[in-house]
Amino acid sequence: MKVFTYFRQNILLGLVVLYFIFSVLLNILFGLDYLIPCLWKTFFGFECSGCGITSSIIEIIKGNFLIAWEINKITFLVLPLLFLYSIKEVLIKVNQVEFFACSG
Repeated sequence: MKVFTYFRQNILLGLVVLYFIFSVLLNILFGLDYLIPCLWKTFFGFECSGCGITSSIIEIIKGNFLIAWEINKITFLVLPLLFLYSIKEVLIKVNQVEFFACSG
């Protein structure tokens, strides 16, 4: 329930996340490319170092690791770090809940 409260307080972030999830699912299931375009590439005409990370993650989900490597090599650094950071944040939240439950 706290997730919904957070997204209610940050409605713009919630809409972007929902669009991102929806566009990734469309790409994986039907091959439709409605991903968020890179603003850097749109404005300046060349790719930034983050261009292709989403497409690379989609290929990893599909099991195409070599194609993911060719699209963007940084994904293989960013994805594990993001995963470890997420686990750390969840463990911190769980420990806070247990601490408050025991101190009452």
